[in-house]
Amino acid sequence: MNIGVILDFDGTIIDSETNLYNAINKNLADRGHKPLEIEVYKASIGTESPELDGYILERIGEEGVRAIAEEHQRTCLELECYPHILKLIDYCRENKIPMAVATSSRREVITPMLENLGICDDFVSIRGREDVEFVKPDPALYRLAGADLNLEPSRIFAIEDTVNGSLAAVRAGMNAIVLTNDMTGDMDFGHVEYYAKDISYDEIIEILDAKKRG
Repeated sequence: MNIGVILDFDGTIIDSETNLYNAINKNLADRGHKPLEIEVYKASIGTESPELDGYILERIGEEGVRAIAEEHQRTCLELECYPHILKLIDYCRENKIPMAVATSSRREVITPMLENLGICDDFVSIRGREDVEFVKPDPALYRLAGADLNLEPSRIFAIEDTVNGSLAAVRAGMNAIVLTNDMTGDMDFGHVEYYAKDISYDEIIEILDAKKRG
């Protein structure tokens, strides 16, 4: 039976979350401000945070905000795709499993990074901030990406690293596989009804193979 895979981008395909945190603190330090506390930053991961945006804008102004965005985009192009995700993309390509990207970031920002990694054409669609009124944990992004795959939500596996992202996938009726990283590993996923968490590549493939047969 047909199945599909939807990937989050930030922290799932590349370690862009750490990269953005470092860019923020570099620009704060360059302008004489103390670093942003890591827990404050983590609260914003996977969604929008007007509070964090306002905090940064108040201290370094619009020029500083632009500098952060430019540095983040430039340095993200130096990052590599997580090896297990690259293997998963190869597996889906070889087995004709359709894939999409659902990200709370803007598509215009993410697409050049996917192109740089050489994987952009592997996705049926890339759904981003431009496409919805509300980002994760609202399920709208996943619902759009799921419609692009033309599959029932129950046949789709969403690969996520954050609580906000996992909640969005579950609320869209999809199977959330949570793969945390150094930035999200200590988040509390206790209230998220995920399908699996922090499993190996081989275990992911076992799940996909079983779903295809079932």
